[in-house]
Amino acid sequence: RAEGKTIAAVHHDLASVEAYFDDIFVMNTQAIAAGPVAETFTESNLQAAYGGQLALRAGRALPGALA
Repeated sequence: RAEGKTIAAVHHDLASVEAYFDDIFVMNTQAIAAGPVAETFTESNLQAAYGGQLALRAGRALPGALA
């Protein structure tokens, strides 16, 4: 970031998305949403991507996960 470069990564650990990324691109077989994490990492976008099949970690829902 400090050098003004963009890095693209495939990442499936939803619990760490907010800690690692500024912007995200949510997709499944098609584009669902793209933009800043605060605006894009939402329950509705995760529902569209995962169809409500989200896991719990240590008994707690993942950030943005469906209850």
